[in-house]
Amino acid sequence: MNVRASTPRNAADEVPAGSLHRARLLVTTIARGSRRGSLLTELVARTGLPRPTIHRVLDMLIDMGWVERDPLTLRFNLGRDLAALGYSAISRQPIERAAATELSALAEELDQVVFLNIRSGLDSVCIGRYDSRSPVQVGRGDVGLRTAFGVTQSCLAMMSRLPEDEVWEVVRINLSRFHRVERYDETRHRAAIEFALTHGYSAFDGMVLDRSTSGMGVPICDAGGYPVAGIGTTFISAWLDDAGRAACRARLEAAATRVAQRLFGLPGAGAD
Repeated sequence: MNVRASTPRNAADEVPAGSLHRARLLVTTIARGSRRGSLLTELVARTGLPRPTIHRVLDMLIDMGWVERDPLTLRFNLGRDLAALGYSAISRQPIERAAATELSALAEELDQVVFLNIRSGLDSVCIGRYDSRSPVQVGRGDVGLRTAFGVTQSCLAMMSRLPEDEVWEVVRINLSRFHRVERYDETRHRAAIEFALTHGYSAFDGMVLDRSTSGMGVPICDAGGYPVAGIGTTFISAWLDDAGRAACRARLEAAATRVAQRLFGLPGAGAD
């Protein structure tokens, strides 16, 4: 199913008036930007807010310790005080607490990095990264990384259990953000989404990563079948044949089932 992108609107058009809402918009825009930080011109373009307003709100956020500005590059990034609040929130996140031991063991079992992501509106937030002891760690992203919802293996796993019209609406809205991802391939992306919607889990080869890598993900679902999180892993494509991929999927789904059991007391959540 193909959905054409509509004419983009300024983010400011959808934000209520007031300093609090503008502060939230700027913090979210910075979080969605490059890890090197965002230039003032980028914040103007992506938020639609006037420069004087951005200056005023950024000054307030800098005073609060929620935003910092690099004196050399002049780029704005999230501040240490906000990072501390974020880590505090993650430590209280029941999904991460329920999943940490299980996914750490899964990473060792697979000998691959395992990621745990949740959805936040049009974004995906990594709340857990679990490394194996393998000297080769495949996969980008650390705890706290915020990306457009829909491009990672964990995102596609969550999409696999969402209503199809909701999935394609997210794709329509986020399409311009997807195209900013290095080596993004829209045709292959749409095919990967179709696969996820059909099969209930995600699997793709070289979609937005290096063309020699593959990804796989499964959802963690509540009692109603709604995806509350996604578990994903990436690996060198040549490492796993069809049988190896089937075994990887089975282990991911078994882990998702056990995490859901801890969260919701479900006897077989996450399994097909």
